[in-house]
Amino acid sequence: MRPLYLALILILPGIFACDRLKQPPRPAGVPEGAIRDRSTRLWVHRTADNRLNYYHSDGARARTGELGPGTTSREGVWRAYASDGKRRTSVGAYLNNWRDQEWRYFDDTEQLYLTVEYLPEPKRFFGFLGITDYGNENGPFERYFPDGSLEERGVFWSGYYHGPITRFHRSGRKALEGRYEKDLPVGTWRYYYPEGGLEREERYASGQLDGPLRNYHPDGSLYHETVFAAGKEIGPKRIFPQRR
Repeated sequence: MRPLYLALILILPGIFACDRLKQPPRPAGVPEGAIRDRSTRLWVHRTADNRLNYYHSDGARARTGELGPGTTSREGVWRAYASDGKRRTSVGAYLNNWRDQEWRYFDDTEQLYLTVEYLPEPKRFFGFLGITDYGNENGPFERYFPDGSLEERGVFWSGYYHGPITRFHRSGRKALEGRYEKDLPVGTWRYYYPEGGLEREERYASGQLDGPLRNYHPDGSLYHETVFAAGKEIGPKRIFPQRR
């Protein structure tokens, strides 16, 4: 049996020294001393003044920011970039490794499309996953169309949609208005035609349709009516002809 043991002793080190576990060649443009993060596939370089710079595999920068003195927690302003390393995709500050105050997010053309407010507390609990990039959205958010006009306005609380929500057509007219409680629609929700008239009205309780639901013709006359209870349609369902 000894020859078998000896063979295993000689072979196993070779198995665990697999080349795939070694650092790949450092790309041009990535500073010396950078280490590849296998989870993000980005190269990470820590500077003498406690900054972290992340790079894509082609050497283009991915994101930059600072760490707190003597810690591994993100602090201060951080920026993320598109794959070209030039166009911003997000800008905002961290406090003790959590997003803080207003963050601004940009699309592929570097046009602002979303702003979100963050606060240290309250935080949404994600179990033991250790997630710190999500869960402390607290306050108003706004989403924008590519031309910069407002598309949606709402409120977060502890990482949940929580409060009034309003969406707009590209014309600027209101498209929807409703309310959330911890991600669940509640109360009366109204939808509007691009021309401005009421298109649909429905009621929710704990995220389920509960109460009358009505649809309207563009001229404002009632088109369809039914009733829901705890998410199930109980009727009666009625259809009305459009006024002439």
